[in-house]
Amino acid sequence: MSNSAAGSVSTASEKAEETSSVPILTSRSGTQESQSFTYSRADSNHHEDNDKSEDSGEKDEGYNGELGLAVEEDEEAATVEIPLRYKIMAFSMIIFFSTGSVIMQDVSTPLKSTFRKELGITNAQYGTVSSATSLVNTVLPIIGGIGMDRWGATYAAIISSIFVVVGALAANTNTYGVLIGGLIIMGFGSTVIQAAQNKLYVHWFRGSSLGLVIALNMAWQQRITSIIARAAAVPMTRIHNWWGWALWIPALICIFDLLLVLIYWWYERIIPRQYRPVRSTGRKRGRKVEDDIPSSRWRSIIRLGPVEKLPRFFWILCGTQIFQNSVPQVYTTNLADIQTVTRGTSKLAAGYNTTLQSIVPVVLTPLTGLFFDRVGWRMPFVSIAAILYIVVFVLIGLTKVAPLIPILISSFALAVSQIAFLASIPIFVGNDALIGTAYGVWKSFINANDIVLEVAAGAIQDRAHIKSKSYNNVIYLLIAIKCLQVVLGPTYDYLDGIWLGHSLRLPEKRRSAVRDHAIEVGYEGYDGWKVHTLTTMVVGGLLCGVIITAWVLYIIYSLGKK
Repeated sequence: MSNSAAGSVSTASEKAEETSSVPILTSRSGTQESQSFTYSRADSNHHEDNDKSEDSGEKDEGYNGELGLAVEEDEEAATVEIPLRYKIMAFSMIIFFSTGSVIMQDVSTPLKSTFRKELGITNAQYGTVSSATSLVNTVLPIIGGIGMDRWGATYAAIISSIFVVVGALAANTNTYGVLIGGLIIMGFGSTVIQAAQNKLYVHWFRGSSLGLVIALNMAWQQRITSIIARAAAVPMTRIHNWWGWALWIPALICIFDLLLVLIYWWYERIIPRQYRPVRSTGRKRGRKVEDDIPSSRWRSIIRLGPVEKLPRFFWILCGTQIFQNSVPQVYTTNLADIQTVTRGTSKLAAGYNTTLQSIVPVVLTPLTGLFFDRVGWRMPFVSIAAILYIVVFVLIGLTKVAPLIPILISSFALAVSQIAFLASIPIFVGNDALIGTAYGVWKSFINANDIVLEVAAGAIQDRAHIKSKSYNNVIYLLIAIKCLQVVLGPTYDYLDGIWLGHSLRLPEKRRSAVRDHAIEVGYEGYDGWKVHTLTTMVVGGLLCGVIITAWVLYIIYSLGKK
């Protein structure tokens, strides 16, 4: 291995016998070196095969006890170049997996008054439905993520789709209790299936267009589908003068999604084996990785192994992002009312203005994902989005400028903030075998944070002067939280340099090469991808604390008040 002044990338040949040159950015003692790492993949595979044949069987070959990581076999660990035709076919199916559940959830917002009338329920009862679904999803994503990494994302998608269909069909009723049960059951499936989509994207597009496809999925799922659902909700209630079509049409789409998932399952089995997603990560040659890890009885029962193997840098990301991703949710939820209170805007105009912030991300989010794939530099967008949000909060809450100005600015912030993290989580984790668990932990953090921050913002607003109903204190809280995120962007970039060889700065193809090299050397010099027990315990404890707080606040503010 020789040092070079400037790293250059030479594309590896598809033939395993050819020697490939990959630029590797490593760090030692806090200083970064640019190295050109040349290796023969065939020699590497042959060497590792010999090592495995000499193993006595007392220790699983795929487990590195020092790092606490499940290292896949060579063909699973290294980047396999999948032909474009297979990628396009897979993407054309995966992107629609959650369309029906998204439509079902978004249709309910414009039909709040219809539900109250047809089901004879109160505002409080309707609000409890939404809160209960969010509450359950503070825990479910972790369970779903662990199962996904253990048995495969495809099976997780099938099971989740069944939950979605059952829930959607159960929701088609005139009985309030059954409606609630159906929506909650559907929520079980919709949360997990979205994580399954991301895990499948990591398999198909790692090293090529991962950021772009995740961004396209966000644009379709969170923007286009949501806009269509909300716009079509009321017209669907007028079909044959029966409001039930607004629920039956999304239910039929959910059934179509299930059929599409089953077609994808069949598709995986007809393509060449080397291009298929890994079905199971918890087993290898009939033995569990956990069999070689000394563990207590309770740990083996609840099987938290994947959570314990998540690396240090990922846990630091989760711990430092507490409440950060919930700020846009609180802002969007209160945006229409802020316009009415601070500017006297009519409810109709305020609602129209609010919908405008969803238009720009339809185009800008995929462009941002494409930028990450081709250029890199993901973490500066964390600070850029935070600065934009601070400007938005000042303009919308503390001035009298036309509301369209801060709303349009917020649309740019919304477009780049979420994709910066969703596209970077596979890099923070560095191990495809743990992607499902990582997205599950991330989603649980966000859902719990949403409940806590929304309740906190509501309590602050309730304490505002009855006559003025000022949003100033809420705005101050949101600004304070985002000021911290301005600093977090450079902090992540610094840690990326000393721990991950600046993988977060690199375009997708080069960062994937760095990850492959890290696996080759057993993650030596890449401390961010190693397990750090203290960090896991501290941030894991923080997650448990936030979840418990969310449940307590829900009980106090929803169930405890009539």
